[in-house]
Amino acid sequence: MSLILLENISHQNGGKKLYEESSMRINKGEHVALLGPNGAGKTTLLNIISQKIVPDHGLVEWHPKAKIGYLDQHQEVDMNITGEEYLKDAFKYLFDMEAQIHKIYEDMATEYKEEELVKALALQDELNIKGFDSIEKQIGNLVAGLGIEPDNIKRPLGSLSGGQRGKILLAKLLLKNDDFILLDEPTNFLDVEQVEWLVNFLQNYENAFLVVSHDRDFINRIVNIIYAIENLEIVRYVGNYDKYVELSALRAEQYDRAREAQQGQISKLKEYIAKNGARASTARSAQSRQKQLEKIDVMDARKENAKPNMHFKYRRPSSTVIVKADKLEIGYDFALTKPLTFELREGEKCIVKGYNGIGKTTFLKTIAGEIEKIDGEVEIGQGVFTNFFHQIDDFEEHETPVSYLLTRYPQMTPGEVRAKIGMFGIKSELMMNKMKELSGGEQTKVRLAALSLEPSSLLILDEPTNHIDVLAKESLLDAIKAFEGTVLITTHDINFETQWADKVLDFEDILD
Repeated sequence: MSLILLENISHQNGGKKLYEESSMRINKGEHVALLGPNGAGKTTLLNIISQKIVPDHGLVEWHPKAKIGYLDQHQEVDMNITGEEYLKDAFKYLFDMEAQIHKIYEDMATEYKEEELVKALALQDELNIKGFDSIEKQIGNLVAGLGIEPDNIKRPLGSLSGGQRGKILLAKLLLKNDDFILLDEPTNFLDVEQVEWLVNFLQNYENAFLVVSHDRDFINRIVNIIYAIENLEIVRYVGNYDKYVELSALRAEQYDRAREAQQGQISKLKEYIAKNGARASTARSAQSRQKQLEKIDVMDARKENAKPNMHFKYRRPSSTVIVKADKLEIGYDFALTKPLTFELREGEKCIVKGYNGIGKTTFLKTIAGEIEKIDGEVEIGQGVFTNFFHQIDDFEEHETPVSYLLTRYPQMTPGEVRAKIGMFGIKSELMMNKMKELSGGEQTKVRLAALSLEPSSLLILDEPTNHIDVLAKESLLDAIKAFEGTVLITTHDINFETQWADKVLDFEDILD
């Protein structure tokens, strides 16, 4: 049974074509991944499927009885309600049913009606079938599995970190048990153990889902169908990520051979027409070849996804000791960790590890001097210039990639800015689009491009791998390895190889 059908859809965003006459079908119980580089139109396609936007052309059909849920990267929620209230809303219809039963019994205290009693007993049976008594347990399992701090579900959503709030949004979606759910980068806020838990959950999920993720291992383990956005077409592959890589390469090879053969045929026809069009004896034959040529549906050259070329400028410090901490305590109203004593020297690369909410971002902000320490000492070496990549964006509503960089570096020409942004993987047709219209990965690439323009001795990177595609991650890793200065980085991406690190600062060990 088909839950979702997209038929012959075409769509463009900000003047950029995303898909052309493409179709897609999601069947009951299918576990599907949607792949494509940053900017290919993955999130736009999720919005089309969920009917948040209408495609320029084509048909979108839902099964009339199917319940569909969507984990959106930019989902809006009531920031005043608590996490617990938000999670229990997944069972609102059951709580409404319980309230209805209570109302019946209250009314029967003054006037007994047998038909109302029968109705209350029927509703109670339905509650039992739906597992109403196990709601607390279901919520508890999701809270524990996704690493949501128990105290946090009692707090308003607006008071939580983006990571903790993202986990609660994901938990509610999974609790609803809809016929089909859309998951847009669900692992961005999860640690390794929580990703493993989600893998097990989705492997055993009875209903259908479509997931967007740049985590190859995660995709490999949870899906049996892959749709890939390739050259304006949404292509279906049967199998996991490894099988997709194999089949996609084979398809590309077959396409290239077919196009080469077609180009050969076109060249022969043109050559014949050029030689024989002017002679009366062969003019009719040449005209026939011309008509044949005009009927050919010319195959476009296949576009390869180019790997960005990232690079960060180095500024030599006066000191060989870049960061030195002695019994450093970090936090806001109270210390988040035990006292930290460590030293980072010139050129050393350090990974900061630990679960969400443990204080990694707070630590990076303290080192960068953006927030005050609680206690102890932290000293930055002489002549150390710091660049900090934050998780949150800092662009204005009207800004484009070009104006974003020009505002910060007015000495540059628009041509120089375009060249820099292009090196970081932003295509030329997107450079004058509003930043708000770009995908999360494209926004990250623009911000990394801006970061690269300022020479530094210490590069602080807070979750720079969130949202960016595989090729961009590879380029970022190359840039970090090549950077002559010192690096402090946090990342949850288990595919982001970290053997190059000189040091690991594990906050979970510090707390023990």
